Amino acid sequence: MLQLDYDKKQTQKNVRDFLRYGRKIRNMYQSSLSIRSSSNYSLAPSYGNGGHSDRVERAAMIRIEAQEEWKEIEAALNLMNESNKAIIKQKYLLPDIPSDIACYMEMGLSSSAYYRLVPKALEEFAFCYRGGELVAWTY
Repeated sequence: MLQLDYDKKQTQKNVRDFLRYGRKIRNMYQSSLSIRSSSNYSLAPSYGNGGHSDRVERAAMIRIEAQEEWKEIEAALNLMNESNKAIIKQKYLLPDIPSDIACYMEMGLSSSAYYRLVPKALEEFAFCYRGGELVAWTY
């Protein structure tokens, strides 16, 4: 009989590494919203000769991918319980990197409660993100 288990420490590391990148995704997504609201913006602007700038096209594709990735992150957050979601947002997804002290004070938690809850929040995010893509499964 196949028994599925997971490496908690590696799963937590996978999520921490991913969410560090998630802050960049958020920033790209936010910048794409402001660009999209501009009436002069085009995903592939043409020039006098009818050609397109490869650099602009690549930048547009990166923004589109960031938008899609951010939607995946939001979908995972929406599946999480409220306290774990708040921890992930506060610690990993704010535009500026807050200190742990700022995080647990903002959330009204003691330091011991905060440090006990962070690993659980990371693990829950791992299971919620794309059906467990960040979980370090062991067999």
